[in-house]
Amino acid sequence: MAELLRYAYLSSGSSLTIPAKTGYNHTILEIYIDQPTSNSYMDVYVGSKIVARLPIKWGDSTFVAPNTSSLNNKSLLGWIRDFFGEDYKIEGDSSEDISFKFSATQAGVHVFYLEHTNNIDKSKPLRSLSPTKVLFHLVTHSSTINATKNYSLDTALIPTGFMNISDGWICPSGKRFTLKALAFGSSQNGSTTPTFLHIWKENLEYITPDHSGISIKYGQNTLSFDITRNDFFDIPDIVFEAGQKLTLNFDASYDGTNAISAETLAAILIGLEETTR
Repeated sequence: MAELLRYAYLSSGSSLTIPAKTGYNHTILEIYIDQPTSNSYMDVYVGSKIVARLPIKWGDSTFVAPNTSSLNNKSLLGWIRDFFGEDYKIEGDSSEDISFKFSATQAGVHVFYLEHTNNIDKSKPLRSLSPTKVLFHLVTHSSTINATKNYSLDTALIPTGFMNISDGWICPSGKRFTLKALAFGSSQNGSTTPTFLHIWKENLEYITPDHSGISIKYGQNTLSFDITRNDFFDIPDIVFEAGQKLTLNFDASYDGTNAISAETLAAILIGLEETTR
């Protein structure tokens, strides 16, 4: 049987499911959202297995947009195939539902997918038996921004079974984390704003070894991710092996009046979690 293009739509809600179909497998191609909710993400399930947590919109970073705003009609899923490799696809076999569960209600969700009888290697990334996880790892702050100082990105918004990567994290035995791109969801309140991001592996600060940091100031955010323009911050791989420590924090400027609430800002660590044994 030839591959058949299919379409699913959710006018408004917190989940959308592509149901399993006897005799047919499914491959998700693209997802668009007409009105993406700020500071939200989606969990992607293949069968009962969560294969990814993907940000939708966070601060000034947009990961999922309307089809009309998507460059070359590519959504975040098309971006993943371009960035990681063409075989990085969300796929389920004839016994597996594929579900998108949103952290906040989304309006106007469009999913395009293929229905086919091609074989699926379920051990590959974004399938239900893969040992490798594709990460868009959201890391935010537990402290309110109410002083001009440095703040720890100490709170990982992770699903069960994913590594708890945040400030001070040490890569566990039998695991490897490869950081391939960086994003930051910035915002401001009055003129209170984050200013510079710092990322360290062991005793080395990456990108700015003079410890000045990478600009994440609202309006001057060099790490803003914009799917509508294919605008993102690619970096040479930073590989964390067992026993190696990550330090992740940011500077902020407080205007004396307007605070930024805890868990408003977030770094997004884009990469791979792999098992080494």
